[in-house]
Amino acid sequence: MRRALAITTLLLALIAVIARARYMPATPLPHDAPSDVFSAARAREIQDALSTNATTRTTGSPGNEHGRATLSAALEKAGYRVERQRSFACTYHGFCAPIENVVGIRDGAEPGILLVAHHDSVPVSPGASDDGAGASTIVEAARALAAGPPLRHLLVVLLTDGEEDGLLGAEAFAHESPWAKRIRVTINVDSRGSSGPSEMFETSRDNAWLVDAMAQSLKHPATSSMFYEVYKRMPNDTDFTVLKTLGSGVNFANIARIEHYHTPLDNVENADRSTLQHHGENVVAMTRAFDALDLAHPRRGDANWFDVLSLGIVRWPEKVTFPLALIVLVLNLSTMLRLRGWGLGLVVGPAMLAAGIASSYFVGAVLKLAGALPAPWIAHPSVAGAALHFGTAAAAVAVAYAFRRTSPRAIWAGTWLVWALIATGAAAIAPGTAFLFLVPALVATLVTVISFGAGCIAGSVATAVLAFPLALALYDALGFIAGPLAALPTILLFTTVAPMIGHVSWRAPAALGGAALAFSIVAIAIPKFSADVPQRANVVFRQDESGPAKVFVDTAWGPTTWGDPPKAMVAALGDRSKLGREQPFAWSIEALFAPADRIEAPLPEANIRSTQVGGGRRKVTFVARSPRHAPLVALVLPATRSLQVKVEGTNAIPRWGYVLGLKAVPEEGFLVEIDAEGEDPIAVSLLDRTSGLPANTIASAAAAARPYDVTETQDGDVTVLVRALTF
Repeated sequence: MRRALAITTLLLALIAVIARARYMPATPLPHDAPSDVFSAARAREIQDALSTNATTRTTGSPGNEHGRATLSAALEKAGYRVERQRSFACTYHGFCAPIENVVGIRDGAEPGILLVAHHDSVPVSPGASDDGAGASTIVEAARALAAGPPLRHLLVVLLTDGEEDGLLGAEAFAHESPWAKRIRVTINVDSRGSSGPSEMFETSRDNAWLVDAMAQSLKHPATSSMFYEVYKRMPNDTDFTVLKTLGSGVNFANIARIEHYHTPLDNVENADRSTLQHHGENVVAMTRAFDALDLAHPRRGDANWFDVLSLGIVRWPEKVTFPLALIVLVLNLSTMLRLRGWGLGLVVGPAMLAAGIASSYFVGAVLKLAGALPAPWIAHPSVAGAALHFGTAAAAVAVAYAFRRTSPRAIWAGTWLVWALIATGAAAIAPGTAFLFLVPALVATLVTVISFGAGCIAGSVATAVLAFPLALALYDALGFIAGPLAALPTILLFTTVAPMIGHVSWRAPAALGGAALAFSIVAIAIPKFSADVPQRANVVFRQDESGPAKVFVDTAWGPTTWGDPPKAMVAALGDRSKLGREQPFAWSIEALFAPADRIEAPLPEANIRSTQVGGGRRKVTFVARSPRHAPLVALVLPATRSLQVKVEGTNAIPRWGYVLGLKAVPEEGFLVEIDAEGEDPIAVSLLDRTSGLPANTIASAAAAARPYDVTETQDGDVTVLVRALTF
């Protein structure tokens, strides 16, 4: 088996090199590329214009209107009839706002194809990639399509507003636009980083025909049903979440360099032209593929699929996945009997799998406790990653050494029996993920019929073809959220080589363990953040009706944090004995704060129009406004009380049942109606928020103390004033 291991090692190294090269985004095409093809250089001009002066395009801002004007002009120049869709929208994400979508139309005789990206950004970001990359891709793709052969289908280009505030523009289009009724298929482009390949990660239901269209049209596919299976279980949404309800569709995004996402670093300088090219080639190819099909009568049925080193797509009907997994399990058992592969060796593969998982979890936990992993994404991930992978390999090889005298055939049988069992379970629970285990188990079993050694090699090679692309995407997608996830490719690969390393010496696990220790020490010692991969920390100045104001240094990002608050910013808060921990907002996690002097500023107002009590209900109507012209006013409602809310006559759904944000609030405010169960008074907190901090306060001092390797994120540094009300 030494020869088989040597061949396997060489092949795995070759596959790793090929995977790295194949999953690089496409080569950007210049301005003088043929008019009917997508050019990243032409798209870059739009992307650059969108991000002029690095200003935000958040809903209601001047940059938001500039973005609409830029996109409208580009679509008109490309020959599209352009409309502005203005609406007041509320969504289940707990936001309401006036929005304005840009809609471009190119007539066609048959039902429509919808190309979508959003043109807004988060308040702190110029949004060059999120979603300037998507918006510029869609507009340049629309131009290329108009310059090519005429399309049979209606083509609608939708550039939505308010995506970052809860998919507001998409909701408005889906429910109010007359064009929505004519849409049969949607192509959405979004961005969760500033580079990386254009990955197709989500489809609508009954996707088999969509996958066929991808397989026949995409030159460099990066996709699998695993992406879709995992994504639909995550609390993430894009405009596609809403717009796929209009028919069928596919959702593309890039996810590399998430370090720039939703920060001021999401600028044109950091945006990858190659990513633009890959997005554009995918959009143009898919649009032309859909145009050749009968969109009025799509086929039923879902698929399981995966790309093979971005060379092509393998797919089959999802309904055959479970029977196929059972067949592989039976074949594996029959091969075990034929090889006489039983005995103690049966436990080696499962033991290596368990040891790899346990070791990666342990190494990850140690690195987090030692401060090497203060956030999911860090400045030097390769060092911490090497510690995880070497630690995983050391544990797996140590198991192989402990069982070195057992039969390779029994080890083979135990390894692939576990894989077949996992594939069967996955096929039953999450069929889109089953191929990762099913395909290598099938390949290993079939090739072993010819030669045992060749079967060992083939199983590892098949695993590498699927696992190496996964390794490239896992860090971008999840970072170091969990050690076993970060080390998953190594965990899988080392179980597949188990039958070939029975001759292993004790020196092998010792050397791998030593490497893991060395990389762990380096990971603990080196800086965790840099100017290009910064820590995220906002300063929040909050002032309630009474008592001292509070200044927070907040490193939260969703449900997680980006480490402890920077020491320099904490020092700027003053006396450490006065520091405490509290939620800056009712919906956030706790952050470090210091008391501060109050400022002179008017609190948000609720001017009551009417109150009705009776029949077991209390109804109140009022105008919520900000005397200091804050663009955001939020209501924190009783969490335990059943109530209905309308804003400007539109039904609103508070997030988590108690938080409602009103964006782009005009000077005169918004009309709010609350209809609550029970006749008792309704306790409400009303807050308004502006970007920036009061001058000459410890808040501005904390912001000024922000180190070079720390940046604002999401809403950035803000001033919040809060009023408690009882209606």
